[in-house]
Amino acid sequence: MSLTIYEHETTGTLMEQGYVALQESLTVEQAIRYLREQAQDKENIHYVYMIDQKQQLTGVLSVRELLAAANTEILAKIMKRKIVYFPTDLDQEDAAKVFRDKDLVSIPVVNKSKQLIGIIQVEDIIDVIHQEADEDIGKLTASGKEINFHTKPMVAAGKRLPWLILLLFIGLISGGIMESFEETLETVVALAFFMPMIAGMTGNTGTQSLAVVVRGLVSEQLDLKKTSKLLWRELLVGIIIGITCAIIITVIAYVWRGSLMLGFIVGFSLLSTLIIGTLAGTIIPLILYKCKADPAVASGPLITTINDILSLLIYFGIATMFISKIM
Repeated sequence: MSLTIYEHETTGTLMEQGYVALQESLTVEQAIRYLREQAQDKENIHYVYMIDQKQQLTGVLSVRELLAAANTEILAKIMKRKIVYFPTDLDQEDAAKVFRDKDLVSIPVVNKSKQLIGIIQVEDIIDVIHQEADEDIGKLTASGKEINFHTKPMVAAGKRLPWLILLLFIGLISGGIMESFEETLETVVALAFFMPMIAGMTGNTGTQSLAVVVRGLVSEQLDLKKTSKLLWRELLVGIIIGITCAIIITVIAYVWRGSLMLGFIVGFSLLSTLIIGTLAGTIIPLILYKCKADPAVASGPLITTINDILSLLIYFGIATMFISKIM
C-alpha cells in the first residue's frame, strides 16, 4: 500500500503494516498458532486485532491476554470491543495527544469502511513529538519551522527575513519614542544607562509568560475557560517579580547616583513594565488562539518588540513627570 495517497502529516502517512489481524471466529489455540507463524515477519507485536468477514475491525487483545486465555475460547467472546483507533486523515499532532492520554504502544488505523489497514507504533509518534516541538520552537523564535543545521543559508535567511523586516519597522517606533523624549534624556543623562536593562527585562518576562501559555494550549492543559485564572496568576507573578527587581534596581540607582528620586523612577518604571510585559506575553497568544490562529505565531521577537515600545513609553513617561524632582 502506498502511503503517498494520504495527506502530509496525517495518520495515513505514519502507519505501517507490522500488525497481526485474526478472524474473530478463531479459537485461542488457532490464534496462537497463527501468531507464531507471523512472529518472524513482524518487528513488534503488542496487540492482535480481530476482524470480521468484511475485514472490519471488531476487537483487540494484548498478546499477554491472548496467551493467558483458554485454548478453546473463541476470540469474539474474549476480545475487547471498545477500541481506540485512528482514521487515515487525523493530524499527526492530534494522534500524538491520543497516545499520551491513552498510554498505548500501538493504535490501529482504519479506512472509511472501518477496515483495518495499518497501525501506528509509539516509536513513530515520538518522532512526531520531536518534529512538532521543533516547529513550535521555530515559531516562538521566528526562525522558521523547517530550518535545521543542514538548511542552506539563502533558504534560512528567506525563512527569517519576513519576521525580522516586520519587526524592523515596528522597532522604528522605539526610535520615535526616544526622539520625542529627547529633552528628558538630555536633562538627565543617567536615564540612558537603565534603558537597555528595562527593555531587556520586560521582553524577557513577556517571553517567559508566552512560553507558559503556548505550552498549556499545545498540551491542552489550558483552555479559554481557565484564562481568567491564568491571567490573575500571571499578574501576581508579574507583581512579585516586579517588586523584587524594583527594590534591587532602586538601591543600585541610589548608591550609584546618590539620587533617591532617580532610584524611584527606575524602580517604579521597572515594576510597571514587568507587570505589563507579563500580561502582554499572556494575553497576545490567548487572543490569537481565540481567533483560531496558531498561538505559537505570537513569537518571542514580536513580544519582545512590543514590550520594548511599552517599556520606553512608561520609563520616559514617568521620568518626564518627575524630572523636576531629580534636578
